[in-house]
Amino acid sequence: MKKSRVISNLVFMLGYAMRFTPGYFIQMCLFEIFSAAEVFLEFTYAQKYLIGVIERGGTFYEAVRFMLFIITLVMIKIVWAGALDHYVKPKALARLHQCMQLELYEKAASLDLKRYDNPECYNEFVWSISEASGRMDKILADVGALCRFTTRIVVNGVFFLAFDKVGILFVIVSLCISVGANTRKIKLKYASDMELKPVERKRSYFNRIFYLNDYAKEMRLNPVADRLKEEFSQTNAKVYPIVKKYGKKLVVLSFIEDLLADNILMGVAYLGYLIYQAVVLGTMKLSVLVALYNASLGLKHALHYLGLSFPKFQEHALYAEKIRAFLEFEAEITDGELKCKAEDFRELSLDNVSFAYDGGEEVLRDISMTIRAGEKIAIVGYNGAGKTTLTKLLMRLYDVSAGSVTVNGNDIREYTVDSYRGLYATVFQDYKLFATTIAENVKMDKVEAQDRTEIIKALTESGFDGKLSELKSGIDTKLTREFDDEGVNLSGGEAQKVAIARTFYHSCPVIILDEPSSALDPISEYQLNQTMLHAAEDKTVIFISHRLSSTVMADRIYMLEKGRIIETGTHQELMEQNGKYAQMFAMQAEKYVS
Repeated sequence: MKKSRVISNLVFMLGYAMRFTPGYFIQMCLFEIFSAAEVFLEFTYAQKYLIGVIERGGTFYEAVRFMLFIITLVMIKIVWAGALDHYVKPKALARLHQCMQLELYEKAASLDLKRYDNPECYNEFVWSISEASGRMDKILADVGALCRFTTRIVVNGVFFLAFDKVGILFVIVSLCISVGANTRKIKLKYASDMELKPVERKRSYFNRIFYLNDYAKEMRLNPVADRLKEEFSQTNAKVYPIVKKYGKKLVVLSFIEDLLADNILMGVAYLGYLIYQAVVLGTMKLSVLVALYNASLGLKHALHYLGLSFPKFQEHALYAEKIRAFLEFEAEITDGELKCKAEDFRELSLDNVSFAYDGGEEVLRDISMTIRAGEKIAIVGYNGAGKTTLTKLLMRLYDVSAGSVTVNGNDIREYTVDSYRGLYATVFQDYKLFATTIAENVKMDKVEAQDRTEIIKALTESGFDGKLSELKSGIDTKLTREFDDEGVNLSGGEAQKVAIARTFYHSCPVIILDEPSSALDPISEYQLNQTMLHAAEDKTVIFISHRLSSTVMADRIYMLEKGRIIETGTHQELMEQNGKYAQMFAMQAEKYVS
């Protein structure tokens, strides 16, 4: 990565700190500068001064006065450090993390759904969300350390220039060796991390399987655990060649840096040079020798970090590049200029619509249909027929590959995304409930007092009223026990009714129910369908299903197979045709005949 991009990425990350917590960032840098100067005065200059007092026959009062000055500085540093570490920093980092994550969450919420279909993009997305706060903390820590050690280099460097300019040469050579070795080490570690990441992701998957409740029953009732442990071991074995590939090189580079730069050059050669100056030539006082040697240790330590800091900041820049790339993703599904008004909805049409996921074959081919306000439509077919994909196109979660989708004669791309999607209330077959109250799970937003009656009504219409009457906290009951011991874990059918209640609560002209009753038995399914149709009699309802109990009540049925519409009509018309729909209906009916 070019130096200009490294700097740009670091400035980008530090921009968060300056935007959201400027006071903490500036105070942190000032404290590190003060701390470094205090350390020099306490451990290097103090030795020269106090030994110098003895050498020139100074007074005890001089030494005491100087020590009181040093004690004052130490007390200031201790109080400042305590306030910074235990009060200012925790508050600032909490705010910084919150603001960063909210920005990432907002970006994630605006991403096109197709980004989730691309493993590389999805990995970048997951990585950015999980890594951002931790990486920001590391960057701030290293910026603070850079301020500290740069100050040490300056004050110790000035001291060297004043008393021993030749010593700077030892320092410069040591620095060059450290920078070269560490730059190479950071690149190797980054390459190693990139190779290990897919392996670590798979190991994390096995870890989740063995501790998540979702898999607990299957793990205990089937012999799959041994097979998974075997695959985990095979996955883990892939770590060893990667470690071997990079480990030997890292060991050699560490040896070069530690032995040559630190121990031989600065530890042995420079100390020998100082002793020669003081003992053989007699050109250096003991106070200066002691102070210079301590300054060399401080300067060596500071330069050693500086040698590490350049490649470390390169590493930060590489990771920051991923965060920037994620935030710079541009949505392909963008707003049009028109506002789609729910109250004006008259007709939804698809004209020769085809669709293929990126890099894949067509999932839908030449789909044409018209759905008018108030109609009850069923889209049926076996798994894989393209039913759910069709609903995603209707809601513009994807844009069509060919053809067009129109509302009231206007292409849906002419509308703003939010206003168009506001036409729909939806329950997907893979719906999710959240670890919050039942009321909030229905409204999907913060609940106000005036919302409660409508929420209870929606739950009643979905058939959840029986379960609701058993809950002492009613609609304020928390779902799941993950964060609340008094929360409830609902059965599959109960959870589905809560999800369906969302469609009744939100006043949308079109309701899409993608396998809404898959967790219910046939009788409950029939009752729910009757209830839904009654509650939504003035709305357009689109049923997506491979179970056909709901289709009898539909105004029109579309039968899909391999992405095409193969039959269209009412239930009676399709039964009279005796085609694929009639066969499917007959096969399912047989299961319920005693």
